[in-house]
Amino acid sequence: MIETLAFRTHARTVDHLGREQIADCPTAISELWKNAYDAYARNVALHIFDDPEPVAAIFDDGHGMNYEDFINRWLVVGTDSKYNKNTSDDDDRDGLARRTKQGQKGIGRLSSANIGPLLLIVSKRKNSGFVAALIDWRIFENPYLVLSDIEVPVTQFSDRSELFKLLPRLFDRLTDNVWGSPADERRADRLKLAWETYDKVILEADQTAEKPSELIARTIINARFEERHFHPWSVWRGEKEHGTALVVSDINYDLRAQLPSIQLDANVKIIRQAFFATLSAFTDPYVEAGTSEFNAFDPDFAYEVRTWVNDVSLAIVEDDRESLNRSVTDEMEHVLSGNIDEEGVFRGQVKAFGEWRKLGSDYEIYPPKDLTIPKGPTTFIGPFGLHIATFEQTRVNSTLSDADFTRFDGLAKQHSGFLIFRNGLRVLPYGREVNDFFEIEK
Repeated sequence: MIETLAFRTHARTVDHLGREQIADCPTAISELWKNAYDAYARNVALHIFDDPEPVAAIFDDGHGMNYEDFINRWLVVGTDSKYNKNTSDDDDRDGLARRTKQGQKGIGRLSSANIGPLLLIVSKRKNSGFVAALIDWRIFENPYLVLSDIEVPVTQFSDRSELFKLLPRLFDRLTDNVWGSPADERRADRLKLAWETYDKVILEADQTAEKPSELIARTIINARFEERHFHPWSVWRGEKEHGTALVVSDINYDLRAQLPSIQLDANVKIIRQAFFATLSAFTDPYVEAGTSEFNAFDPDFAYEVRTWVNDVSLAIVEDDRESLNRSVTDEMEHVLSGNIDEEGVFRGQVKAFGEWRKLGSDYEIYPPKDLTIPKGPTTFIGPFGLHIATFEQTRVNSTLSDADFTRFDGLAKQHSGFLIFRNGLRVLPYGREVNDFFEIEK
């Protein structure tokens, strides 16, 4: 006898594809920013609210989603917009040039689980109302649940004031994934058995641990999303007609460490440094009119991270091209700037000890003769731009003024590193010393 059987998907598949595939919280934020870029946003921002229970929110002004988009795309794991022509429509692009997709294989949205477990997503498409949904990603960690047993509460509304009237019902429907609903006794029985088994396994491993079912239920019940958490969003203020908001409770400690109320110690300093190193220079700050590097362009995409204490905000990461750009690096003592072609040949300008050495023509630097350049269909190099700038690190050896030396020393401490940009956006994790795969930093 021949049978035909379908795959069964456990709920943990979503956890494996999302949270476990992302290196850390700042990387997750960068993936969500890329999703905003793919949605033709001009602006994206992370806001962290220093509340008794801190809340974080990512806001963008991309094309957003209506109810049908959310159901048929956002809730379908693995969708890839390169197969969807809708994002090529002029209306979606909102006057922007066509963008090369940056998101990872349709799973970038799942990386929001790295920011915090409880997610309220609100989105609006032009000429449509709002759509909202509530998700607790920890529900997907239960290995005894199948994916079809988990239900995501979704609602629609036209006026923003309606959201906070609908929220209590969204929370109630979300807790049904833990307690079950009398309306579906068979599903309630499956959920009860799955959570009893999962709780028992966790307690057997650690008797001091809290039951996952109780922890999730308490988080959902105690969560507080307020109107002020949405106020920085241009769509909420009525300045834009479209965009998406991801508002998260029970946030990751990497985000809490950015708040002014957190006691500053050595660990918090390290977290803040890593956070800044990952999210600063998210777009290429070295693109200027007249630069010669291949494939370099301004993506027309602004970003920032701000903390809020009551009604006062502070920028901790921002698109600050005034302090770091091509003109600034060209003031340094040593500069190597040009392109490397498909044969591995560098052609460009060289500045040494404050003097441009060959103005009017390019230097040509050839690769070693014993180097074989990859030529396969999927293994090839170039062309790509290369821009390196530095200064003498020992003060007595430097030709810079005291003021410039101090300025560049400060910039180096914040921004130095090997950064790669593709289509104007930063490629991670390059540029972080702990990820120095090719020993370039060393």
